[in-house]
Amino acid sequence: MVHARYGSKAAILDAFFLHEYVQRLTPASEPEASGLDEALAPFERIQEVHAEAPEFVRAMFAMAFEAVKSTSPVRPLLTTWLTRGVELVEAGLRKGIVDGSVRPDIDIDRAVNDISAVFFGVAYQWIVLADRYDLAQELTYLRARLVNEYGTESTA
Repeated sequence: MVHARYGSKAAILDAFFLHEYVQRLTPASEPEASGLDEALAPFERIQEVHAEAPEFVRAMFAMAFEAVKSTSPVRPLLTTWLTRGVELVEAGLRKGIVDGSVRPDIDIDRAVNDISAVFFGVAYQWIVLADRYDLAQELTYLRARLVNEYGTESTA
């Protein structure tokens, strides 16, 4: 049935990455949002989609971890998607330094890596330890930690 609808694995993957939920995870910048809010927006967006469709989020993260294999057909699509996400986080941090929501003394490359690492670390633990791990709660906690770590006193 799936093959009849999509025709190939590549077509299934293309449909997945064009899905409304995935598109909501990396939208365009919001001019009224602070840079720090933009940099940390993936935490809220995942929470929103998770509240509506937890199995979709689980499938998305499972697919992301499958892309570790160099032969995975998911890898090129996921690389593009993750690169866009990293660019959005970096742009948010840079905007935040200008608008005063991000500390000016941070190492942007380290901060982007930190944010990415905690995001995917939480995802991995949720996939593996789903019965003992509350994704929404952990994302809330981690977002607060990152605000404290990278935000200015006016944002912390």
